[in-house]
Formats: sequence, C-alpha cells, structure tokens
Amino acid sequence: MVLLRILCVTLVSVFLFTSVSGRCTNPKVRREWRSLCADERAAWINAVKCLASLPHDPKIAPIVDPTLSLIPPLNPDSSYFDDIVYTHMDLNVLIHNTGFFLPWHRLYVQALEDGMRLKCGYDGVQPYWDWTKDTSDIYHSTVFSDSDYDGLGSWGDPDNDFQLCTGGFKDMVVAYPVPHRVRRNYTAFPYFPPGFPVPVGVPPLTAMLNTTFTSEIVNTIVNSTPGDYISFQASLENGPHPGPHLVLGGEMGGICPFGSGPPECVPGPKWSPNDPMFFLHHAMVDRIWYEWQQKNSSNQHVFAGGTVSWQVNASVILEYPTGAPPLLNTSSVVPSDGLWNTTTVGEVLDTTGGRLCYVYA
Repeated sequence: MVLLRILCVTLVSVFLFTSVSGRCTNPKVRREWRSLCADERAAWINAVKCLASLPHDPKIAPIVDPTLSLIPPLNPDSSYFDDIVYTHMDLNVLIHNTGFFLPWHRLYVQALEDGMRLKCGYDGVQPYWDWTKDTSDIYHSTVFSDSDYDGLGSWGDPDNDFQLCTGGFKDMVVAYPVPHRVRRNYTAFPYFPPGFPVPVGVPPLTAMLNTTFTSEIVNTIVNSTPGDYISFQASLENGPHPGPHLVLGGEMGGICPFGSGPPECVPGPKWSPNDPMFFLHHAMVDRIWYEWQQKNSSNQHVFAGGTVSWQVNASVILEYPTGAPPLLNTSSVVPSDGLWNTTTVGEVLDTTGGRLCYVYA
C-alpha cells in the first residue's frame, strides 16, 4: 500500500503544464476510472465532496426565464457543488440540442475540475467512465463499487427512494430540486421515463438501454461524417449520450425525488449533475468528440449550430438538429451564470489550446 500511494502521488504530480502562445506544452491525461489506483479514485471522490461542503457562491446569476427552465429558485443555504448543478438547471434549454451542447459540457466538466483544484487542493486529473466496456452487464459493472474509500456506490435502496447506501457519496445531500440524498436506480426499460421528450432518430422505445451505447455505435460515430459537425453532434447527443443517463435513473434520469412535484420538481435532465457520475459520463462524451476531432483534420476546428432548442420548439429538430437560428459561431460566449470566467466556443474547440490543457488516454 505504501508503494501504491507513492506511485499515485508521482502520477498526479507530473501533470503540471505550461502554456506557450495559447497552447499547453504538457497536457494532463484524462484516464478511464478503472485505470486509476485506489488513492486517485478516493482523491476525486473527496474533492467532489469537498465542493459539496463549501457554501453557496452569491455571484451565481441565473439568466433563463424560469417559465422556460422550469426550475425552483436558488437556495441560499445550498453548497458550491449545488451551484454547479444549478447552472446546468438554469441553462438546460440553452445547452441541449443546440450548438452549445458539446462546447458547454466540455467547459462544464473542466469547471468542476478547476473548482476542485482551486477550492479543495485536488491535484489529480478528471477521469471518465467508458460505458462501452459495460454494455453487456451494466448492473454488475465494477464501476459501481461499494467501497466507502474509493467507490462510486452501487444501486440505491428501492425501499428508500433509491438513495445511495454504499460508496463515497452515500451520505451526500444535494439541494435541488428539493433537498435529498443522491439517488441511483438501474433502469433498462423503458427507454424514456414519463415526461422526458423523445427526440427524433433515437432507438425504438422498446430497446434495452445497454444496446444504445455500444463500442460499435461509438466507433461508427467517430469514423463517420468528416467535417460535418451537425451530423456528428446529432448522432452523439441523440444516440449514445442519453442511454447512460437513463440507465442510472434517479438523478441522472431526471426523476423527481419521492414526494416532490410541480412546481418544485418538473421531470427532465435539469439536475442530473447531482449524481457525480454525470461528470464521468460527460467526460466520456467529450472523449468521443475529442476522438472525432483527432480522426480527421477537417473535424478539428469545425463548429455549427443554433441557439433555439427543440425543448423550446419541437418543430425545429428535423431541420435544425443542433439548434435553430439565431446561429452560433466560434466567437459566441459560452454561458456560465457567472460561476466561471467568460469563454468563447473557439477557446474550447481544442483541448490543448485556448482555455484547456488535456488529452485522453
């Protein structure tokens, strides 16, 4: 164990980097969760819980009309981690099925890591969950370890609203949509829970979720549509992306906590970051985008999409699968509700330039 701890400290200490002319010279390497040693996994879990122990940041400023976002007001007694969740809640109609989907979530995962570093002394690197390795048996995946030290926890207690009762997050309380403990409920069927809008082009509603995010599907997406950002995003966002959300149920599935309902809780993907699995999942989504960008030179800096989501106007998805006009461009500012520094789309298209400095293993 002593040697393991020394190795882990060595691994995380070499990821310091410098930047020359806007490009980093020694990027951090994001690795799959199961490739981390126990101390590295524990450090990530503890850093997330650290953010959940810090007070609410009063500088957060929601920008979306609550009649569109359908979320409760800010809770001043919440935590900084809850603030991170709230940005996803407030901006949900701007960042799903619009051109912001991939750039925003890329920056969002980075914002979590930045917060852990600056506020909690985290010196590791954001990992990802490669769910393609688990499609044969999600329920028994080793990712869902019961270990209180370095485990993400398994499935919640069905007799207690599926709240986690194992793993590092079993006692973590989140503020939205109402205060409760993190929930996770294995859900293979149906494809979409009640109240969740069904996008065009997804698998049949009778499909088992595990079949929607296989390595074959991901490989097809990565190797297809060179230079066609719109087709790539639509294939990813409405293809393998929703499956891991919904198979985990609970927070990730957008299911209201027991006993809550309108107006405090309207089902949907808004508060899915309550489960820290969200950030491992979206790091994997970002990895697929990264791999597509690396696959062909025509993919590296291409971007397109609009600002109007089918969540607001369902008729636009056929003509504008990544958002209807007004159109975005690389100079468009990625919204943050004031929780992180202003950044443009162009500054997050390259993971080793502009705002970012990482690659994927």
